[in-house]
Amino acid sequence: MRSRTAVRRAARVAGVVLALGGLAATTACTGDDPEKPSAPATEAVAPTLPASTPAAATPSASPSAVPTSLPPAAQAGGVCASVTFAEVREALGITFEVAAASGKSGGVRTCVLLPLEQSLPDLTFVATPLDGEVSKDDFEKDFVPENADEQNGLGRAAYKQVVAATGQAGPIARIGWLGDETVYTLSLTTEKATGTPGAQAFLPKLVKLAPKLIPS
Repeated sequence: MRSRTAVRRAARVAGVVLALGGLAATTACTGDDPEKPSAPATEAVAPTLPASTPAAATPSASPSAVPTSLPPAAQAGGVCASVTFAEVREALGITFEVAAASGKSGGVRTCVLLPLEQSLPDLTFVATPLDGEVSKDDFEKDFVPENADEQNGLGRAAYKQVVAATGQAGPIARIGWLGDETVYTLSLTTEKATGTPGAQAFLPKLVKLAPKLIPS
């Protein structure tokens, strides 16, 4: 008999995919096996029990749609193709289990990682292609936010910043850098209780993680 936890997890996956409906070609994922080929994006449907099913369901009444395992982060495709949950966990100390990707080659592409059963923290990786050569001065003028600090040792030029908490979310730790033909940003939206010092502590961890996320 599959547990109620499994049912809740399947519903969580469905909710995440629907919540990220604005991200094209979203896929919910867990595990780490980038060797497997990408599967086409599908709409997740949360399994429901029949109204007459008792609380202690028998094996024959268990919902057969509950997945026993989910694919790796890389299977979401796009810029998620270089992501593994294990590398992110090692760098940040945070366990993510759900990935969603959007965008197509030649346009802005996004990868979002989330925990399976809660909405925060979330990690967002964005790759923005450049139209022609962009100098360091152009990068600073057009891409670096106000009040951001310079970050050394990342790309041709880079910045770091902590954005103040808003709503139910905590501060955002963000870095951005200039690649050869692409501008990248990596943002960690923290939980409400994190506080500004806690978000600042993630900045060097994001810098360490950043090169591993660049598609080869």
